[in-house]
Amino acid sequence: MKNLNFLVAAYIAIWLVFCGYVFSVSSRMANLADDIRRLKQDGK
Repeated sequence: MKNLNFLVAAYIAIWLVFCGYVFSVSSRMANLADDIRRLKQDGK
């Protein structure tokens, strides 16, 4: 039963890391989209 607790804790930790990574990537993509939009406006 003790090993099951570690397995659940590891499962939760992996999902938290994964969700943090997805949030980080989506934030960077939004920033890049803003930069591209600004560059297109400045180039006109």
